[in-house]
Amino acid sequence: MNLTPGFLNTILSAWGLRLECARPEIPIQGSPERCLDRVVVRAGGADWLLEELDAGSVSRKAVIAARLTHLSSRGLPVAAPLHGKDGASIQHAHGRHWQLSPFLDGVPLDRGTYWRDAWRGETLARYLADMRRAARDMDLNEPSFDLRAYARRIETDARRLHPQIHGRLAAIFSLLDRSLNACGDLPKVFCHGDPHPLNVIWGEDRILAAIDWEFCGPKCALHDMALVLGCVGSEDEEALDGAFARAFLDTARNEGLLDAELEAHLPTWTLALRTAWLAEWLRRGDMEMAEFEMFYMEILADRIQGAGAGFSLRNL
Repeated sequence: MNLTPGFLNTILSAWGLRLECARPEIPIQGSPERCLDRVVVRAGGADWLLEELDAGSVSRKAVIAARLTHLSSRGLPVAAPLHGKDGASIQHAHGRHWQLSPFLDGVPLDRGTYWRDAWRGETLARYLADMRRAARDMDLNEPSFDLRAYARRIETDARRLHPQIHGRLAAIFSLLDRSLNACGDLPKVFCHGDPHPLNVIWGEDRILAAIDWEFCGPKCALHDMALVLGCVGSEDEEALDGAFARAFLDTARNEGLLDAELEAHLPTWTLALRTAWLAEWLRRGDMEMAEFEMFYMEILADRIQGAGAGFSLRNL
């Protein structure tokens, strides 16, 4: 990105701001693939995250911005994009598309130990419950995500492009198809879509905001909880039974996110969502991580099939 003051001031003027300085030395949490380029800038006495957007993503980014504005207006801590002088969340300058959001400087997460932190599990479950309440009157004009169809597509791609991997996971894909079919018509709600702990800006003892909302929208009520558990469990061989996971589940039950019917299907959803990670590693050609993902999926499947004592999650 061009960091000259004249270039940046032309962009920031759309929000009525004037550049104080660019801060390219500041690391930015979240996936860099969500935009074309990004940098932290200082303007109006505050730090902002300036992102250049791909033209093809503008309509989706506008939807996400409207949803974040809705959630923020109801008290959920999110870094909602700033609206420009014309009232739009996305501005056009230098022939390109831009978005400006508050930059939140959190406490880095220690991936080697965070799964031992009960307070983080409790806090993240409460955040999801608060999000669910804040989104009750949100207009969700899009189809709900179909996890069974998605898993079938990943299996088809694996069979065609990676036959050895498909052969290893064939029994798991069959288990998933049967189990997801047995889930029936579970309730659909607004979900973050990818709320794993690395997509959270953590304070010392609270959540400052969740980030990377690209997959937000109507999904099965289990989606966010299953994704969190699957990601936490992948950090260490003991993590799925660790303090974070136990506190997360206890709080989810207390907050009304989990009832007996939903919890019965939670193991299936947790395993099924790992197909998305497998697909991502294969897309990147990262065979080391694909190998780990297959190993992890086998562990989850073994726990599901190991009768009630294994992966019931009630006994975590």
